[in-house]
Amino acid sequence: MGLILISSVVLLVTFLIIKWFKDQQKTPLPPGPGLLECLKITWHMMRKNDTHLIGEELSRRYGDIFIIRILSVNTVFLNSSRIMRKVFSTSQYRDVTNDRPPTFFSEYIFYGGKDLTLRNNDDLLVKIRHIIHRSMKMYGDGVKVFEDMVNSEIELMKNTLQSADNEPTFDLDSALTVSIIRILHIFLTNETPDNAAEICSVIKEYDHFANVLFNFSNNMVLTLFPWLRCVPGPFRDMYKKMKNVQNRLHDLYLNDRIKKRLGSHGKGVLAHILAEFEVDDQLNEFYVKSVLGNLVVAGYLTTKGALSGFFLLMLYYPEVQRRIQEEIDENIGKERIPSLDDRPVMHYTNACILECLRFIGHVPFAVPHRNKIEVEIEGLRIPANSTLIPNMWTMTHSDKAWDRHDEFLPERFLGDDGKLLPVDHPLRSRLIPFGTGRRVCVGESFAKSRIFLFVTLLLQKFNFSPDKNKLAPLHSSLWKPEAVLHPDFLKCAVRIR
Repeated sequence: MGLILISSVVLLVTFLIIKWFKDQQKTPLPPGPGLLECLKITWHMMRKNDTHLIGEELSRRYGDIFIIRILSVNTVFLNSSRIMRKVFSTSQYRDVTNDRPPTFFSEYIFYGGKDLTLRNNDDLLVKIRHIIHRSMKMYGDGVKVFEDMVNSEIELMKNTLQSADNEPTFDLDSALTVSIIRILHIFLTNETPDNAAEICSVIKEYDHFANVLFNFSNNMVLTLFPWLRCVPGPFRDMYKKMKNVQNRLHDLYLNDRIKKRLGSHGKGVLAHILAEFEVDDQLNEFYVKSVLGNLVVAGYLTTKGALSGFFLLMLYYPEVQRRIQEEIDENIGKERIPSLDDRPVMHYTNACILECLRFIGHVPFAVPHRNKIEVEIEGLRIPANSTLIPNMWTMTHSDKAWDRHDEFLPERFLGDDGKLLPVDHPLRSRLIPFGTGRRVCVGESFAKSRIFLFVTLLLQKFNFSPDKNKLAPLHSSLWKPEAVLHPDFLKCAVRIR
């Protein structure tokens, strides 16, 4: 027995020594904290959910790429737009870096990855993306239809704002929520909601639990220990509530009566998706349900975070609000309804929107990627099946990329002539809030257009001020840490211009 034990120990030590020598001959891994610090960081992330702030601190120490290793799990943070473009978009890497790592959300909410966002990069994903693009029709006549849809709903919101004129307090956050969800519903169905309260309740609750569950820390814990969904405690409660509201969402949009009505007029994104999925044997009802979930999250959560953040900034920076209004008055006037055709001349307004997306950094991490084989990037070895984290927070808050990074300065995106910097300008290229490459946000055009129309249509007619209302913190690092950040509240005084 003793001889067997001694032989086993000798073999194990020999194996470890050989492995160590082989590893020394390989290209080095990215820099990163040691094992003990990695364990401390992981424990801290699980308790505090502030992974984006930890990532920012570690990037200052280690640079554009660093790695956190826990046992056999490698998590690689990519901390600049330059490195993200290189890894996800260039021909050298894009075929092997655009898969997704296994996640609890993909397996237990999206039926094993039958969705657009968390599915691996395969032929079926390409097919689904093409279907979504065709259905969204964000080009040609579709843009005019989209404008009319948004304008009609913002008109309803403007009526609500007018009724609040001279009132000391108006809940702008709730008004934005209702308006964005109504637009999303029309976008999906081509129908004005006749049960708006129920629709708003379901979508708001669905997105809330998706935001909580897909938070970096919660998703990491549940991915490692999926059985926690069955154990009494906070994770089981979150999971049960998510599944409950998911069923309500499906009942709302995918019951037989709704599907028949959508099929009869064939309009709206959901009708197009249902029609295309129906004739494709590869795509069953679970794909429809999962893609619906993708659209509801992408169509509400991120736009809501951006708009809430934007109008909070207007309360903190009234002089910026006035400059936007002056540009609206000069180029659009006080009576004509703003249009997407006005964007090319609204240089300061566009700069403010870009700076808002940078300053609030409301999506701290883009959806993680996975490299299917080992790759070498700038002299660093990324082991196969590593989780690649696009660290959007550090991208937008790095003092190496941005002068006075902690200040809201729309002028940084304007040239000496007062015009918006071109897309290929080095400074603008540092900001990629919708991602890059094959997994770029499919709703980018939809989101940008809605933000522009909300900003111009509302600031054309109204002034927003704090008055005596308490404001949420200016810096989003102090907001509740979730997958998508947004101010906890947004109350203000509204005055008709």
